[in-house]
Amino acid sequence: MITRVELVKLSGLSDRDVYQILNDLTMKYDIPIGSSRDCQNYGYYIPMNEAEKNNGIRSLEEQGNTMLKRAEKVRNADIQTALAYKEKYKLTPANIPTQTTLQFNYERSVTPLN
Repeated sequence: MITRVELVKLSGLSDRDVYQILNDLTMKYDIPIGSSRDCQNYGYYIPMNEAEKNNGIRSLEEQGNTMLKRAEKVRNADIQTALAYKEKYKLTPANIPTQTTLQFNYERSVTPLN
């Protein structure tokens, strides 16, 4: 498994070019390129068996579903709310932060499969 950052360093290509090549390998040349977004083991790989292939498919499907959900939220978002935030947090020379820290309270519930 190799990360895109490692591919960029090894190839000297831009991140965008590496992404495009990875995409082309599958879309134009039918080479299955799997990916893992597991925080402990992430990167791209060529699957060597059906289990690895299925893991790559599952990862892509999860990413696609997440993107579709986000697109739906954007579709249904109120532009006035966005404009109000933009106005409330408008940057002026007096309030441009030198460092910004964002904190999120995030919990993910996991339901065991029976």
